[in-house]
Amino acid sequence: MQLTKISDKLRPLTLAAGIISAASLYTCSAVDCHSGILSIATNNRTSEYFKVVDQDNNAFLREIQFKFHLENWETKTSFFSSPSMIIEDDDFKAIIAMGHSAVPYIMNEIDRKPSTLVWALNIIFQKKITDNPNATISDACKLWVKTLKNG
Repeated sequence: MQLTKISDKLRPLTLAAGIISAASLYTCSAVDCHSGILSIATNNRTSEYFKVVDQDNNAFLREIQFKFHLENWETKTSFFSSPSMIIEDDDFKAIIAMGHSAVPYIMNEIDRKPSTLVWALNIIFQKKITDNPNATISDACKLWVKTLKNG
């Protein structure tokens, strides 16, 4: 009977000591954005792995987002001749809104197939690659790819 009374008094102390001693072990905690589950990694290597996976996952999602907007933009504007109609398209604006994270994907596209998508680089970097009024879309694409690969 006396043992029960002692254990009741120690319970809060034991819980507090356990929380304090374990706090230094938790190196990474995150809430899974899809399920809302809190995950805690107690191992530094596991924590580093989660960081790499999160970065890879974000890059993968950005690429999917880029390709989605690119496909929609190309489908809607492929027969437009007006530059303002091409760059005012919502999907083109969404690509620009991705900012510098879209640059590698844009580079891959314009290196593979020159396109007016190159204008997105002009907007993202807030400069034209050339002031030559006779430069073609293909010329601008080659110049941007060369500049960004070497820069």
